[in-house]
Amino acid sequence: MKKILIGTTALVAVGLIAGQASAAEKIQLGLGGYYQSFFKITDQDDIGATAYRSDSVVQEGEIHFKGETVLDNGLKVGVQVQLEGYTTGDQIDEHYVYFDGSWGRVLLGAENSAAYLMQYTAPSAIVGHGVATPNFFGFSIGDNQTDLTYVNETSDANKLTYFTPRMAGFQLGLSYTPSLAGGTGGSSNSYGNLTDDVAGRQEQIVEVGVNYVNKLGAVDLAVSGGYLKGSLEAEALGVDDLQVWSLGMNVGYAGFTFGGSYINDNNGLEGDNDMDRWNVGLTYAFGPYTVGGAYAHSAREFSNGSGDDELEFYEIGGTYAMGPGVSLSAGVQFINADSDRASARQEGTSFLVGTGISF
Repeated sequence: MKKILIGTTALVAVGLIAGQASAAEKIQLGLGGYYQSFFKITDQDDIGATAYRSDSVVQEGEIHFKGETVLDNGLKVGVQVQLEGYTTGDQIDEHYVYFDGSWGRVLLGAENSAAYLMQYTAPSAIVGHGVATPNFFGFSIGDNQTDLTYVNETSDANKLTYFTPRMAGFQLGLSYTPSLAGGTGGSSNSYGNLTDDVAGRQEQIVEVGVNYVNKLGAVDLAVSGGYLKGSLEAEALGVDDLQVWSLGMNVGYAGFTFGGSYINDNNGLEGDNDMDRWNVGLTYAFGPYTVGGAYAHSAREFSNGSGDDELEFYEIGGTYAMGPGVSLSAGVQFINADSDRASARQEGTSFLVGTGISF
């Protein structure tokens, strides 16, 4: 009986010690996310036998399962899994874990890179839109023509990312993607040991992001820069190491926000195949309303003698905040795509109205 009593007392003591060592609660997942849906009327040139519809409904939405806990040593640990709000190729989008401390943040999993997340670009007055193509681009154009100015080559591929603490307005971020064998965008779910030495595929991709965010009197200032460098797994004809760099800026004053960005991308090709893209935009917010316009330009010359591509993209519109997390947007977009390739010449106008909901 005495031995049993001693043993029971020891177990109780161990339980108390364990309770004192870890008072943090187990992570409980909550819900968040957004949904955006728009009706569009588009007048776009037909190309050859390809005809385009004049009306369409487009949508983008995600449900976010997220949670975090704070350990007794002050370390914050969290997780996030993003589920597409409709049936699509990447039913599970970003999914990652993170660790936060006074030393910064470490993120491990399928998430956009530091260069992408820390970038600033032209502001937009239309939810889900903008000349930097965050969610919607309402036209079909040449395969080499885009207005994208985010460093997005690795997209949601599995990666390791570190962010420093913000000091005197400055913050640095570093991302490392072992291989694009895991895919980009919708095909980032890849587990186990990846294949290697695939001709033309990029590996060991390093990305650097840096920004400066501060309030200077009545002026809000944000400046960003990004850089990406990849390495070929195995040589392939006409292919080179991927290299991308970008700059961005936003300035806010008395309800106005002015900003823009620039990106240079060698497309992972040898020769003079760089694509240069830039944009600029201005918005004005007053009460529940935001109005504004933006312009984007991209150009690319091909070293193989097939000519060059040029794209101009305009957007004008506004948003009304109907209530917490609910907005109504409307606007008009224009494109003018010029090219030495007949299949990439295009003009179009799109009128749009829709809603954005966050939760």
